[in-house]
Amino acid sequence: MAKGRRRKTPFRAWGVVLAALSYYFYSERLWQPLFFAVAALLLYLTVVRLTRCRVETVKHRPCRWLVRGIVGTCDFHVGYKRGLPVLVRGRGFLGLPTLMWPRDTFDRGALPERQPSSAVRGAAAMSSRADRPGYDWAMMSIAGVSMFVAIAAFIRDLIAG
Repeated sequence: MAKGRRRKTPFRAWGVVLAALSYYFYSERLWQPLFFAVAALLLYLTVVRLTRCRVETVKHRPCRWLVRGIVGTCDFHVGYKRGLPVLVRGRGFLGLPTLMWPRDTFDRGALPERQPSSAVRGAAAMSSRADRPGYDWAMMSIAGVSMFVAIAAFIRDLIAG
C-alpha cells in the first residue's frame, strides 16, 4: 500500500446551505439578509457550481463535459450558450428530461467534438476550466459573510425587542 497524503474532500453542498439559509430568513421576515443569501445562491448556481456543459453536439445530444456554473461551457463549445435551453429526453431507461442549449452552426464544417465516455468519472471528465480550486474559497467567503449578516440581524432584532 502506497503511503501518500490523504486529500480532504471539498465541501460541495453550498447550494443546500444557501437555500436553507434563504428559507430561514424568509420565514423570519429578515429581508436584508435574505437578499444577500439569495444573491449568493444565484452567484453560486450561475458561476461556481459544477455541472454539465449541455450544449448540443454534432450527435444532437447534450454535451457531457463538466464545467463551472450553468453559464459555463467546455473548451469545445465556447460562445454557443446563447438564448434559452430546451428540454430533451435524457439517457437511460427512465430518460428523465434534461436541458440542452440548441445551436444552428453545424454547417460550418465542424470538426468532430470529443466527448467523455460514459465510464469516465470525476476529474478525468472535467474540462480544463472547471478545475479551479479558488471557487471553494470564494464560496466559503460568501457563506461566511452571509452568516455574519444573519447573526448581526438577529442580534439587532434581539436588542430592538
